[in-house]
Amino acid sequence: MTENRANPSPPASEKPAGRSPLLDRQTSRVLVFVTLFGVTGFLGLPLLWFSRSFSRREKIIWSLVNTLYTLALIAITAAICWWSYLQFKAIL
Repeated sequence: MTENRANPSPPASEKPAGRSPLLDRQTSRVLVFVTLFGVTGFLGLPLLWFSRSFSRREKIIWSLVNTLYTLALIAITAAICWWSYLQFKAIL
């Protein structure tokens, strides 16, 4: 009887403690970017900082880019609300 040792999986006792599927998903760069820029804005920065896929320098750069992006979206939303307010004020 021969054993297939091409891809042995470690015994359960040797697997890293505390690893969960959620942590594996956090390491996906694409998922982190989709979460930051498509869903949460700067509220998703902890996800970026917990991710192991980015170096410290990348985390700093992407944090700044994401914060500026989020602030721009907030400013655009505020400008649209102010414009709408002025339009309603002119009607009334």
